[in-house]
Amino acid sequence: MVKYEGDDLLCMLVTNQVRNKSRIKELIDFAKIRGYVKIGIANCISMQKYADKLKDILENNGFEVFSCNCRESCLDGCDISAELNGSICDPMSQAEYLNKCNTDFNINLGLCLGHGLIFQKYSNADVTTLVVKDFATGHNCVKNFE
Repeated sequence: MVKYEGDDLLCMLVTNQVRNKSRIKELIDFAKIRGYVKIGIANCISMQKYADKLKDILENNGFEVFSCNCRESCLDGCDISAELNGSICDPMSQAEYLNKCNTDFNINLGLCLGHGLIFQKYSNADVTTLVVKDFATGHNCVKNFE
């Protein structure tokens, strides 16, 4: 039998309190109950309009919000590999920026699958994914199951 203790137990209990709402409302309630003040948003540049709207929503709910898109570091692909060129995504820099901001909780908003994994790996704060980027289904991955 799995035994939840400490912060894991608290997370389970809070999740039970906030479920069955819109995902954004659930996120806001979860963050408030957990006492999070600083929230980070790491987004794909193609999701910038949604990131800006989410930032407004979170700020209007009393949070201090920090955000960065995947291209802000101006990383050149040639610095990674001879196979890459031009400006490329930099999820490690997104995590480093939000770590410097001392965020309590971070949101992945439409990062590519591998980039999301790298961002989560280097983020000091817990990360949740709010939007999964899927252009083929209008960002609604469950359509693939129909």
